[in-house]
Amino acid sequence: MTDDGITLIDAWELPEDRIDESIARWRERVGLIHTAPGFRNARLHRRLHPESRLGLVNVAQWDSVEARDEALAHPDFTASAATAAGYATVYGGWYQVAVELTAMENSAGEGPGITSINAFELPAERIDEWLPHWLNRAELMSKAPGFRGSRLHRAVDPDTRFQLVGITHWDNPDAWRTAHNDSHIQQHPSTSPDFATADPALFRVAVEF
Repeated sequence: MTDDGITLIDAWELPEDRIDESIARWRERVGLIHTAPGFRNARLHRRLHPESRLGLVNVAQWDSVEARDEALAHPDFTASAATAAGYATVYGGWYQVAVELTAMENSAGEGPGITSINAFELPAERIDEWLPHWLNRAELMSKAPGFRGSRLHRAVDPDTRFQLVGITHWDNPDAWRTAHNDSHIQQHPSTSPDFATADPALFRVAVEF
């Protein structure tokens, strides 16, 4: 275990009309384990736009994988009937922080803000080749007004569906939009070479423990 612990990221594909139900079930289940030893925090993010592929993204931090496994073995948790198996596809995995960036300039930093989550599919053996593409563009974005901070998470298991997940916090959607429309950033090479598939979307925090 490191000081940063380990991050669990679950990305959900599900219909828009089942999101409220899924949030309620997530709140119930995490409510049963959030006081367990080793639990640090959890945030469930809900997409801003219905057309985004991923409807919900759970980001939870634990001391270790073993701590979560022990928490999930608790009788109250295993007795919970909450499940989204019938209408949702969930891609989960354990991650370590590969890169972290903080704001280069002052951000308003007030209020809940919004979160940009970009899930990348690519071969695990090509991650080191891909990282400079993300980092160069992310460093430009970090200088934009309204940028709060960014973390790129790298999957521990090479078989995880999304090998990399970038999570970036902004003051508001306009700040994110302005940065992405900046001509200097648009001229920068894409963060997704032909061997990687990006799936970016904007989210807001729906529940937090």
